[in-house]
Amino acid sequence: MTENYIQIMAESLEKKLEVLDRIIEVNKRQLECSTAYPFDVEVYDKIVDEKSALIDEIDRLDEGFTSTYELVREEVQTEPEKYRDSVLKLQELVRQAVEKGVSVEAQEKRNKAAMEAALSMKRQEIRKSRISTDAAMKYYNAVSKINNVDPQLMDKKK
Repeated sequence: MTENYIQIMAESLEKKLEVLDRIIEVNKRQLECSTAYPFDVEVYDKIVDEKSALIDEIDRLDEGFTSTYELVREEVQTEPEKYRDSVLKLQELVRQAVEKGVSVEAQEKRNKAAMEAALSMKRQEIRKSRISTDAAMKYYNAVSKINNVDPQLMDKKK
């Protein structure tokens, strides 16, 4: 029975590796989107939603792995030689998952920096737009005052 649980744990880790691979691909698309000009908020939101669903899937897999491990932990610890090969396989899968997790973390840092740069550029555009609008309003006000004749200069006699 324990061997079946260990097999379930291995399958869970393999699924986690697949999901991590998909997250790596989504992170690449997210980086491309955040460095694209003009920045498309809708596309970026879809990518973030997709990644969020993948992260939720990883959380479910981790919870399943942990609960399954709790069922077999005592027996595996009392008879380590009996499950040696299976445990070694699990350890290798965990190592691969950790490596991919580190890679995802590095991608996340790059994505954050790219997004901050995109936001900074957007702020500069807004600032320039505001300055242009203010200049246009000041020009309009100045021109409209030139064409106005003050009432005190008007001849009131008729």
